[in-house]
Amino acid sequence: MNLHARWILALGATLVVACGDNGGKETTDDPTLTTGTAMTTSGGTTGTPTTTGAESSSEGSSGEPAHSCLVHGDEDECMLDPLCIWKGVVQFTHGAQGCQGNIDNFCLEKDQAGGASAWYREVGGDPQVVEFSYTPPDLAPEWMPCTCDGPLACLCTSVTEECPARLDEFCGGINTSMGCQLSNIKGNSRCAWLSISPEGPPDALCADDAAVDGCIPADAGNADTCMPPAYTFLPCMGYSQEVFWRDNNGIIEVTTTCGPQPIGFTRCEADDTPEQPDECKCRCL
Repeated sequence: MNLHARWILALGATLVVACGDNGGKETTDDPTLTTGTAMTTSGGTTGTPTTTGAESSSEGSSGEPAHSCLVHGDEDECMLDPLCIWKGVVQFTHGAQGCQGNIDNFCLEKDQAGGASAWYREVGGDPQVVEFSYTPPDLAPEWMPCTCDGPLACLCTSVTEECPARLDEFCGGINTSMGCQLSNIKGNSRCAWLSISPEGPPDALCADDAAVDGCIPADAGNADTCMPPAYTFLPCMGYSQEVFWRDNNGIIEVTTTCGPQPIGFTRCEADDTPEQPDECKCRCL
């Protein structure tokens, strides 16, 4: 029996027998019940909505107050709630292989409102990041909205902010070219798999240190066309790719690419000016 029904029975049991003008004859006419007070659970908070004598339409088939469908952990429990449906959504992870999306079943609202949203919670000590096509109502406190402070997997969703301050962490932990190419943020490729050559301190010499392949932050990470400058210094004259450089703690690092624009690097200009390190020529050899 739900709380509302118990309240009506208790009220009926305490009605005082009324005496009329007919010499104390008992009357059986009940007063009209217009309003009552019921407790409603909504995301851990309580309220006192006004109801009529009928059961509220916002309640489930069990008579319990309405709640987020995500509280149902399995299909059988979900299907017993007429407001809910068992359906697949995308769950994201992030690791050495980049962003990975898997379809997992959750108990969702049939009446879905609001725009797409991404949330995470801790499951077994690991973050579970889920993107919904709507905004689930009355989520339990264990669910947190994906923001720039959330797990890296939050950046894999199509709705989380781009979070430029976390790009080094987001791209740097990926160790495969394919994973790097597929790690998009809001549908945009923000990482590129590039070969970086450490050329030593600024001087006129090119070091023999081996180049290191890695996934680094970049704009237009999946682009494959470019218009490199017409380099005027040897041996880069006629070179078909763009050359970039950066100073990494006193070591000049150089990379070449056609399309992606590595973030934190400066593009070598056509003319070998004093402001531009001589190491720009090292990748054209």
